[in-house]
Order: sequence, then C-alpha cells, then structure tokens
Amino acid sequence: MGTRDDVYFSVPGVATVRWDASNATVLVTWDGWANASEFKSLLDAEVKALLDHGGTCLLADCTRQRVLNLTDQERANREWLPQVVAAGLKRFAIVLPQSETAAAHLRERLGSVTEMEIAYFATVAEARAWLGR
Repeated sequence: MGTRDDVYFSVPGVATVRWDASNATVLVTWDGWANASEFKSLLDAEVKALLDHGGTCLLADCTRQRVLNLTDQERANREWLPQVVAAGLKRFAIVLPQSETAAAHLRERLGSVTEMEIAYFATVAEARAWLGR
C-alpha cells in the first residue's frame, strides 16, 4: 500500500482517494454514499492527486457506491470534468457499483464524455490491467 501522505480524502462510510504509486494511478475506493460537500471534497482530492503526481490515470472502485444525488452528479460534470482534464486525466477506469441504479446513473453521467478514455469493469484487477496496457 501507500504511505499516509498518499491519502487525499478519507471519510469512513463515504470513500477514500489516494495516490497508488505502484500503479501511477489515483485510486478511489467508494464505501457508500456522499453528501454534496463530501462529493465535492472527493472530486477536488482527485484533481489534487493528479496534479501533485503528474498522473494521467484514475481508477474508481465504485463497487459499494450507492446512488448519488442527481444535482451533485450534474455539478460534477460541469465543474469536475474540465478541472480533471486540465489536471492531465487521460484514462478513467470504473469498477461498476453493485447497485444497478447507481451503475446506470454513472454510465449515463459519463456517457457523453469525450475528453478522456473511459472504460467500465466488474473487478479492480480488470480495471488495473486496462490502465496498465
């Protein structure tokens, strides 16, 4: 694993964002649901981690992610997307949530994104393999 300094966001029951140096990837591990403030902080942490490390890859393990507020998701598209692209994100691997509704919302929210490569996976191992190709 990484050192404590690699953690950019950590809220129990919400998610953790850290820099995974061994894979040169920002790794997001969802544990549940985020309110508007937590979601914004999580997204800001992703941008900061990319900038700090000159990263180009993001792996979001959304297995345990629950359905997020639609307004928060729309704000993320408006605000986070340009920021993360400017920070250097080129490849975004997503492990889909177990919740079919959450998975559908995620695919719908990111379906029109053309600024980066996005791929969806059933496992973290598959997502890592795609990022490492």
